[in-house]
Amino acid sequence: MTTMPSITLAQLLAVEDVPDILDFRCAETGILLWPHVRTVFMRMAMSDLLYGTPLDGSVSKGVPPSRAIATFGRSVVRNALLGVTGQSRADVCMLSTGIGNQLVDGKLLNRLSDHFALAYPRQTITVEDHFHWHWPGPRHNRRMLMHAPLQARNALEARLRVRDRHVQQAARLIELVSARGARLLGWSPGAQREQVLISMLARKIAGMPQQLRSYEAMLNRIQPKVLLLIGACYGPSATLIRAARDQGVVTVEYQHGTIAPGHDGYNFGAALQTSADYRASLPEHFLSYGTWWNDRINAPVRMTEVGNPHRDFRLARMGTTDKAKNTILILADGTEFGIYVDLSRQLARQTGRDGLRVVIRPHPLERVVVAAQYGRCIDGTIHIDQNDDLYTSVLSAHVVVSELSTGLFEAAGIADKLFMWDTPKARFCFPVLPFESFRSAQELVGLLENEAVGRLPANQRDGMWASGWLDNYAQFLNTCGVPGSMPSAEDVHV
Repeated sequence: MTTMPSITLAQLLAVEDVPDILDFRCAETGILLWPHVRTVFMRMAMSDLLYGTPLDGSVSKGVPPSRAIATFGRSVVRNALLGVTGQSRADVCMLSTGIGNQLVDGKLLNRLSDHFALAYPRQTITVEDHFHWHWPGPRHNRRMLMHAPLQARNALEARLRVRDRHVQQAARLIELVSARGARLLGWSPGAQREQVLISMLARKIAGMPQQLRSYEAMLNRIQPKVLLLIGACYGPSATLIRAARDQGVVTVEYQHGTIAPGHDGYNFGAALQTSADYRASLPEHFLSYGTWWNDRINAPVRMTEVGNPHRDFRLARMGTTDKAKNTILILADGTEFGIYVDLSRQLARQTGRDGLRVVIRPHPLERVVVAAQYGRCIDGTIHIDQNDDLYTSVLSAHVVVSELSTGLFEAAGIADKLFMWDTPKARFCFPVLPFESFRSAQELVGLLENEAVGRLPANQRDGMWASGWLDNYAQFLNTCGVPGSMPSAEDVHV
């Protein structure tokens, strides 16, 4: 019997499927409040109902204060110098995160955003979040502003401006969704977490006017025609999107990972999905990896398949190889590394005689913690992947295994076989699993014995990854009024 989740996304979205949520707005700006706390609330529910381990959104544990202070100071100076030299204007403003930075040819390349930025290097400026407060340099893309100074000022202003009215408004919204969660799901965050949500939302309400003004000022300096955002549908970008829309800037999200029928960030309750006001808090366009992804979500955005620049870049560099495919590569999802260790131990015991090495690849969010706890190897037989770049690891993989990692999709056409672990989390996101599935290590071992099982049909793979991303991206920008000649591949490849 197939394992099924204890909750479906449709059940979870019913909590927000009420017009009353749209009544909660910032009194000064009119911006909706629910987008700013939605993901945190939803992930609390998913943590309790789907995961064996509570979700922890912190990615900065163990960061030395001295490093954070030094990096922040350098960010202030860098932004000031870029403004003084008059290099801050651009037709395309791109928001990204340092989690995507990788070392390529001695310099950092952000796999998520830099290919787009380098396609139009003189017309694009990137505003990047820090990851673990590492300084992001030296790097290939040098037209960069750091987001941290603006974020810090907005956060400080918000804390100083919180008043009882903000707390009371936040409390009413959290009480509404918590009560609906209790009635519809038999679940609520509980008193302690409700206070956390109320406190967080109250600060966001108090800081929203200043945040809007600061983003208006940033866009006035840059004067973009297009704003490219990462994770824009998640909600916290709503204030920036408002600032951009007010200035006639086209708002666009570019795909950075798996999107699915069960992805809470890209699917909404009917009351929100059909609301013009809620739509105004979301990007107008979404640049997807390929046609296969376009009907996997209900977000009211215009889908355009572009492709995955970094995947194309890595595949072009790899070329042909005679490297032996002798590993079972297990991709962790960043939340429950322990379950992947257990799976790996079972596989190692049953596949070692076949000459296959078992390798676990931690999610970027957990690499520091995993390294501290496990080092480079577990039990002397299970290797922890040390490669910065996924494709280096996939190249030697006979089998790639995961629940929901985007890497499972990226391995299509490179690794021999792909398998999705049939768990409540996987079924929550994909009620119909897109890959051959298994429920136990023993079942997976049995599937591996059949040479034909686990191989992805070519037509499905081609739908996942559109070809010619450079031409596709150039055509999209042209429709948005960004001038310039069609870039060449040489402008992108470092």
